[in-house]
Amino acid sequence: MAMLKFLQLLLLTAGVESAVVKHRLIGGKPCSNNERHHQVWVFTPSFCGGTLIDKNWVLTAAHCYKSVIGSVEVWAGVHPKRAYQKFNIQEGDIHIFDKTKRTGDIMLLKLPGPVCGITPAKLPDSSCQTPVNGEQLQIAGHGSTVNRTGPSDRKQPLQCLDLKVTDCPKPRNNYFCGEGLPNNPPAFTCKGDSGGGWLKKRFGRTSVIYGVHKGSHLTSSKIAYAKCTSVCAPPIRKWINDIMTNH
Repeated sequence: MAMLKFLQLLLLTAGVESAVVKHRLIGGKPCSNNERHHQVWVFTPSFCGGTLIDKNWVLTAAHCYKSVIGSVEVWAGVHPKRAYQKFNIQEGDIHIFDKTKRTGDIMLLKLPGPVCGITPAKLPDSSCQTPVNGEQLQIAGHGSTVNRTGPSDRKQPLQCLDLKVTDCPKPRNNYFCGEGLPNNPPAFTCKGDSGGGWLKKRFGRTSVIYGVHKGSHLTSSKIAYAKCTSVCAPPIRKWINDIMTNH
């Protein structure tokens, strides 16, 4: 964190805080117009991302939900044209896997009606496996492109970031981690990126979601890594199927 702030100060004082530099500090780039149409905004009232996995269902992070509020607002159609479709989700349609988040930071939201004109991301098969080290996945969000602790920036284009799967410094059941690609700038995610999907892109076909973003961390040696809940962890994949079948 201290090193990141030092780099930001150095760039500001040098007068080179261009859009390119901002993206280099975080590691992402604007998503293309033909990807991530299934990205949504989740207001609880704090701001998170999420992924349409069905015309009536959104997958996001459980830590985004503030139970004192009792309802959640979802905006679909946030990329690329900002053709918003807004839904108010009541408490009975909010499903959390583990309220402690120890075994999974993941939440399902049932929309009161179907989303129109948007192809959802695809869930992997029920027998899927958590991606192994070295596999490449994409995450996306509207978090800050300047400061890891800064506010979300929904006015800017949706940012996409490729990561490779790696070991978590502190392993925990049903989670896996990722880091920036070799020879790329350090990869960070920020407030507002939580809840977004970790996707495996398939050329000419619907992307498959393998994880739900939890957050980014720095190790004691200043190595950045991102962490997500695995959609393929057996208890979580079964829970997703059970909730969507029975509600």
